[in-house]
Amino acid sequence: MHRQSTRRPNPARNQVTARLQSLLGRSMPEAGRGRPGPIDPLLKLAIVCALAGLIAVPLHYGLSPFLVQFDELVALPALRSVLVASAALLLGHAALTLAFSLLYRPTPAQQEGLPRCTVIVPAYNEGPMVGVALGSILVGDYPRDRLEILAIDDGSTDDTWTHIQRIAREHPDVVRAIRMPKNGGKREALRAGFSAATGEVVVTVDSDSRLDPDALRQIVAPLMADARVAAVAGKVLVLNRYSGLITRLLAIRFFLAFDLGRAAQSRFGAVLCCPGALTAYRRSAVLAVLDRWATQTFLGEPCTIGEDRALTTWLLRTGHRTVYQSTAIVHTLVPTHYAGLARMYLRWERGNLREGLTLLPLLATRWRREDRWWPTIDILLELGQVPLACLAVALTVTHLLAAPLDILRLIATISVFALVQSLYTLRSERSTDFLYGVGYAFFAFLCLQWIYPWSLVTVRNGRWLTR
Repeated sequence: MHRQSTRRPNPARNQVTARLQSLLGRSMPEAGRGRPGPIDPLLKLAIVCALAGLIAVPLHYGLSPFLVQFDELVALPALRSVLVASAALLLGHAALTLAFSLLYRPTPAQQEGLPRCTVIVPAYNEGPMVGVALGSILVGDYPRDRLEILAIDDGSTDDTWTHIQRIAREHPDVVRAIRMPKNGGKREALRAGFSAATGEVVVTVDSDSRLDPDALRQIVAPLMADARVAAVAGKVLVLNRYSGLITRLLAIRFFLAFDLGRAAQSRFGAVLCCPGALTAYRRSAVLAVLDRWATQTFLGEPCTIGEDRALTTWLLRTGHRTVYQSTAIVHTLVPTHYAGLARMYLRWERGNLREGLTLLPLLATRWRREDRWWPTIDILLELGQVPLACLAVALTVTHLLAAPLDILRLIATISVFALVQSLYTLRSERSTDFLYGVGYAFFAFLCLQWIYPWSLVTVRNGRWLTR
């Protein structure tokens, strides 16, 4: 039965909806509210023209694989064998990821018997955007008598606390405002939230994000269906998708990261990173590891970044399952400029390296008697991509110094694979925006290769880089 038709009007919800729309209008540019601007067709045409030109290069000059060109450069047969085997492994991994993601199905949401849910929204210098995040939770369809919202100001120096207080005054039955005495970082703010939560399910939502109306109902479904599940990753989409070229590229990158990577891992009960933007936790499971997670160190340094990946790791280490729910959707702000994008990727990669190394001893076990061979391969590839990337960059630069035009053939090969992968987005989003996946491949190859080696060299650096 379609239950929405019998819902009674809710004046409070209507009031929050109006304010949410007003906040979005003031805090975001027109092109960032989900509508493409006039430049969009031109960007897509440029990508198509570049792709057509690149594909013409190997068709005209020959279809021999680019790696063959390294024969003279790589004198050691053993090293050539490693490169060829690595390439074959990466291609096989991509094919199996696609196959597993096609087999993935989300858990159906329940209409009755929903658990008490606490939503934690940590905020630091977020300004009016924290009102957007809180408002999107309040206008959702989760029963208010089973909902608790903890809005936590992590020592902000702007007007974030003012916005939190206003929402809390207007909805005292649901929203509780908590102010940290000083800025202690996101991990400390979340620790305070987990400790104060009363719900059996605790959901984390970033303060620069906006939930879909049914996101909470959807994300608690796997926890209700399987007692072994301790964390559920939501689907993160880009809120300011049309604010610029970088946000357009990231929109497709985010889609593939979730509906390909996490969907495949979910089939084995081991999603490696449940994102801070939207994840539901079984509170009892988190409380069992809370202090160890909050005081975690790595190579003698306190762990401050990658708190979402770290908490996921602790839950996996203690024998729980972590899954993905594609129907629980959150839209989050992403960087609009290269400098911000680079800082975001550096945080992510440092956290991924740290947690991948932390999980290595677990891989020698049977993962608490779970068949998790696929996530094991993901972890090993994640760690192995750093030395392989360093080697590939060194060999590529050396070769291209001798034969500069071969860069066209290399980019053409990368672009074809990116096009095939990006076509996957047509499964749920029938739009020519999939072309931005090819654009991202160009961009990543030319502008992001340094991220992996630099993350390895600076893995102990725990700075947030945006404060």
